[in-house]
Amino acid sequence: MYDLFVLGQLMDQDMTGYQLRKALKAVVGTEQTMSYGVLYPLLERLAMAGSLQLTTEQTAARTKKWAAITEAGRRSFHQLVLTPVVINKQAQLMFQIKCSCLHLLRTAEKVTILQDFHAFTQGQLVQLREIQAYFKDRPRMQPNDVVDELQINQLQQLRAQAQADWITSRLASLTEGE
Repeated sequence: MYDLFVLGQLMDQDMTGYQLRKALKAVVGTEQTMSYGVLYPLLERLAMAGSLQLTTEQTAARTKKWAAITEAGRRSFHQLVLTPVVINKQAQLMFQIKCSCLHLLRTAEKVTILQDFHAFTQGQLVQLREIQAYFKDRPRMQPNDVVDELQINQLQQLRAQAQADWITSRLASLTEGE
């Protein structure tokens, strides 16, 4: 998953580990970012696989490690971005990473990713509505617990609906010739 993110970022320009970590934080938020202890071994692994080239630059303040994508890395990026997302607890994160790379894809590829993301989001909405119905019909639960659960469910539904609306808007702009 993070392989795709790193390769996608490097498709635009060479970056340092610090820049990559900062970009990931902007795309997925602070809860899902990775430590340098995870990032630098990932960069080393991608370099060993031939997907990127690492160079070191010594400055007065510190050593910077720069990553540049290779032709093999470009092919790997396209293979990863077009691989269907497995629906599990990481699916949301994977779709967000793919959406951060949409500018690198052809229109038909963008549409496919966004349609898959939309189907995933609609599935989330269905599940959230089922959970809502479950909590409304639980006479053995403490009434205050039910109120709290329903409020959290409402928040989750609002987030999922906002996401569905965003995807619908992006799809509409693609069909209008973005």
